[in-house]
Parts: sequence; C-alpha cells; structure tokens
Amino acid sequence: MGREGGEGLPAGSVAVPAPEGGSSSVPYREVYADYSEEAGAALDSSYIPLGMKQYVRDYFSSLEP
Repeated sequence: MGREGGEGLPAGSVAVPAPEGGSSSVPYREVYADYSEEAGAALDSSYIPLGMKQYVRDYFSSLEP
C-alpha cells in the first residue's frame, strides 16, 4: 500500500481545508445544466463497468433541480 505523509494522508497528497459557511452566489438551477453536460461527457469518455453505468446515471439524475 501507499506510504502516508505527516498528517495521515497518502504521500504526495495535499490537505484541503474544510469549506467555510456561507451562501452560494449562483443559483443551483443556473449551473446545473453545465454540470450535467460535464457529467454526461465524463460518463461517455471514462471507463465505468457496464453494470455500474446505470447507477451512475441514476445518481446524476437524482441531482436534477
């Protein structure tokens, strides 16, 4: 297995701070179409086992506004 760095992270990983509270400046409905297109392109161009593709598509469909 990989070796861990100083904070229990895999070697070469960078710790990402937790997000701060706040509100979004762009409504979800406005950005959803762009993210949906990117997800569809990733599904078409990435290797996903045949038996899992429908689960992934269903997941992204559940995110629709």
